[in-house]
Amino acid sequence: MNANFIGVIAPVLFTIEIALYVLLVSLGVTGLVLFIWRWNALSVAKGDAAKWKKLLSQDLAKGSNLDHIQVTVEEERTYPGRVVKLGKDSAGLSPEALDKVYDVQESAERRHLESGVSFLGTVGANAPFLGLTGTVLGILIAFNKFAQAGGKGSTDVMVAIARALVATALGLIIAIPAVVAFNILKNKIKGILDSSREVRGLVVARSLNAAAKEK
Repeated sequence: MNANFIGVIAPVLFTIEIALYVLLVSLGVTGLVLFIWRWNALSVAKGDAAKWKKLLSQDLAKGSNLDHIQVTVEEERTYPGRVVKLGKDSAGLSPEALDKVYDVQESAERRHLESGVSFLGTVGANAPFLGLTGTVLGILIAFNKFAQAGGKGSTDVMVAIARALVATALGLIIAIPAVVAFNILKNKIKGILDSSREVRGLVVARSLNAAAKEK
C-alpha cells in the first residue's frame, strides 16, 4: 500500500523537488544582487565622518553656530553629512530637543540602512532546510525507482540518489555565502551608525556648550 502510494505521488514529488532546486537558485541569485545593491548603497551612506569630526572639533568652544560649515548636495547623500545638515537646520533648539530630533533621524536612517538585509539572514537560516527537503523527496523517488526495478540497483536509482544529495549541497552553497554577506553588511551598518553618532555627539556638545554660556 505504501509502495503503491509513493508510486502514485512520485511525479508530484519530482515536481516539488525540481521546484525546490529552482527556488534555491533563485534565492542565491537574489541574495547576490541584494548584497551588491546594499553594499553600494552603504558605501555611499558611509561618507567621510572623519572630515566632519575634524571640522566640528575646531573652535568647539565658540558654541553651536555651524554657519561656517557647508554641506554640499553630494555630502547630503551620506549619513554623517545629513547629521551635520540636521544640526544646521535645527539651530536654536535646546540641546535636549536637538538630541530627540537626532533620535528620530537615527531611527529612520537605521531602517533605511538595514533595508533588505534581513532577507540574507532569512536565506542563510532556511536554505539548508530547503535543500534537506529536496534530499528527502529525492530519496523517496529513488526508493520508488528501486522498488520498480525489483530491488536491483539501476542507473535511474543512482541518478535519483545523486540528485537528492545535490539538493543538500546546493542548500549549503546558498546558505553559507548568504550568512557571510549578512554579517558583512551588519558590521558595515554598525560602523556607519557608530561614526555618525560621533558626529552627532560633537554637534550636541556644541549646543550644550552654547546653552551653558547663556546661563
